[in-house]
Amino acid sequence: MESIYQIKKIETTSEIEQCWDVAYVLRPHLNKNNWNATITEMMQNEKYSIAGIMDEDKVVAFAGYRVMTSLHSGNIIYIDDLCTLENYRGKGFATQLLNHVKEIAISLGKEAVVLDTGFTNNTAQKVYLKNGFELTAVHLSNRLK
Repeated sequence: MESIYQIKKIETTSEIEQCWDVAYVLRPHLNKNNWNATITEMMQNEKYSIAGIMDEDKVVAFAGYRVMTSLHSGNIIYIDDLCTLENYRGKGFATQLLNHVKEIAISLGKEAVVLDTGFTNNTAQKVYLKNGFELTAVHLSNRLK
């Protein structure tokens, strides 16, 4: 039987927990013990949302994003996280999620969808460029801890 993949808004504690395996691929520094609490806090206080692609009851890819305004980019949706489990790559899930977030941005009257990616992550950069994103900035950080 062939699976039907659907995009679902992730909202419940159980759904957030199901995102862990995907999140860990992208963010291995995270701690599973406080994953749900961290995401719940981000959702409540920072306008963070998750759109997940489901294979039956399993999250296999997701985009985590925020509705925000910045002086640099204006009234936007910022994609914090976009990842697909390795066994599900090559199925167009990143493109589906990017299009989904773009549709949300358009429906909310946003000016743009913005994201950052790893400087050496050429595979992701190709996906973003193919989906209409442009290289517009260099992201720098100064880790304090």
